[in-house]
Amino acid sequence: MIYLDQAATSWPKPARVIEAVNYMLSNVSANPGRGNYGSSLEALNLVNCTREKIADFMGMSSRQGVVFTANATEALNAVIMGSLKPGDHVITSTLEHNAVARTLYALEKQGISTTKIYRSPINGCRLERLEEAIRPNTKMIIWNHASNVFGTLSDLDGLSRLAQAYRLKILIDAAQTVGSIPINMKEMGIDYLACSGHKGLYGPQGIGLLLLNDPDSGLDVWKYGETGDFSEQLPMPRKAPDCYEAGTPNLPGIAGLSEGVDFVIEQGLEKMYQSDLQKIESIYHALEDIEGVVLYGPAPGIAKVPILSFNIVGLTASQVGEQLYKRWDISARTGLQSAYWAHEAAGTLPYGTVRVSVGCYTGGQDIEELAEAVETLRFEIKKGKF
Repeated sequence: MIYLDQAATSWPKPARVIEAVNYMLSNVSANPGRGNYGSSLEALNLVNCTREKIADFMGMSSRQGVVFTANATEALNAVIMGSLKPGDHVITSTLEHNAVARTLYALEKQGISTTKIYRSPINGCRLERLEEAIRPNTKMIIWNHASNVFGTLSDLDGLSRLAQAYRLKILIDAAQTVGSIPINMKEMGIDYLACSGHKGLYGPQGIGLLLLNDPDSGLDVWKYGETGDFSEQLPMPRKAPDCYEAGTPNLPGIAGLSEGVDFVIEQGLEKMYQSDLQKIESIYHALEDIEGVVLYGPAPGIAKVPILSFNIVGLTASQVGEQLYKRWDISARTGLQSAYWAHEAAGTLPYGTVRVSVGCYTGGQDIEELAEAVETLRFEIKKGKF
């Protein structure tokens, strides 16, 4: 199989990630902090060491700001639902994932107002447009670091400086950039950051991260239950990160994530990013020469992550995806990619696009076969075979 859906979930996983998950399932089925026996203490050590590793990797001042979640969606929900109140105003963009769009839509019915800034799929938007949207009741800027549909990158430094100047909180959806683009939470002044463990960090599915620049930021607790501390008290403990992690943690996921972070560090984040960027640019150049192929997003030379969306005139995105898989065993993401706003802004509703995304295991042969498949489909369309 030619797997070109790395933006959804990186695959294949490094052997060390698989081994770590298997080890935990086979040897350490115990809850951290809930026992004083060997496997429980080993589990606690894993959790603490992984927090420390991620805090260092993301330029955080304290591991207490590292909160394990099920995925980036849960992390985004936690901040949005746990910090906004009726009467608050939020600034966001047209390139946000449905994890943001649907959550804000739900809150608008409770009195939250939203200003959605147009972001070009090619080159984003000027920060002046955000500044013009700020109101006296503006509470937060919610922005993705990179579009999951077009790969369009945002200026995190500029966003955080603007937020700080107006004393606004900033929540960054970094699902497509952590593990590819260097991010320093403390230096950049990012209040909240949500990311997946199963994408650029090469961890397993079912593990994500919410990173708090200030662990004592006063974010509301969003779930209640046992944390391993103060069990004799019914009120939830207010100490981060425990107060946000009620219940049994995903130990296999944390173990796999820990090894995934090590894998990225050892391979070299910048080296991996540049390699993946060259691959997606090779795809861009191969497809742009095919008549009837429409490309979306930044062209080579414009800052982006290794994602490319395209359509073939004469077929819907889903039809293209079906043909790619059935005839060439190529896996690509088709449709709206969980980002309705982005396709609305790009004019690609209702069918969306074909999205291809690459990773460290994508080979040159994979790229060549995709280009040949697309060229074949376009030839067959011209001959009236569809």
